Amino acid sequence: MTGAQTPEGDGPTLAGKLQLLLRLRREPDGHIPSARDISNRSTAPGYLRPAISHTQVNDLINGKNTNPTSATLTALARAFEAPAAYLLPGCKDLPALEVFESQPLARTAVRLMQDLEVEDITEVIETVKAIRRRRGLADSVAEIPVPPAGVDQPRQGRPRRRLSFAEAAQRAAEDLEGL
Repeated sequence: MTGAQTPEGDGPTLAGKLQLLLRLRREPDGHIPSARDISNRSTAPGYLRPAISHTQVNDLINGKNTNPTSATLTALARAFEAPAAYLLPGCKDLPALEVFESQPLARTAVRLMQDLEVEDITEVIETVKAIRRRRGLADSVAEIPVPPAGVDQPRQGRPRRRLSFAEAAQRAAEDLEGL
């Protein structure tokens, strides 16, 4: 994953998390959403304008702004369809947060673990692993999801042709004459 660790070493920076979300939230045609696309997706229901500008999005993704407001984090979470808690320092388990946010019963299960001993929680974990195996799922889920296949492959595009120095000078002269 791109993005440096936070100074405390407790996980990726906000910029790193946003870069991961960009990779995970690719368009159906494989394109990475632009800062303007993310800005437009930040529009709150019932509002006409985006909650954050594309410049703000760009600064956050590139690490130029490392201390956004809570309103900005909420808008980013809406734009990326991700839990807002994932964008906070120290939070790095995106799949767990997505389950916690989307499944009321999962929240109940976590609350019911309060006051249990470690052995009891281990028993719950082993039971859940057994259920996952019965359903043909892996015993564990990574804290950071793996991007879909082909996400990191370069897109086919028009090959760029480099101009020679003489060609570049000729083009510049023609451009100046056309003014």
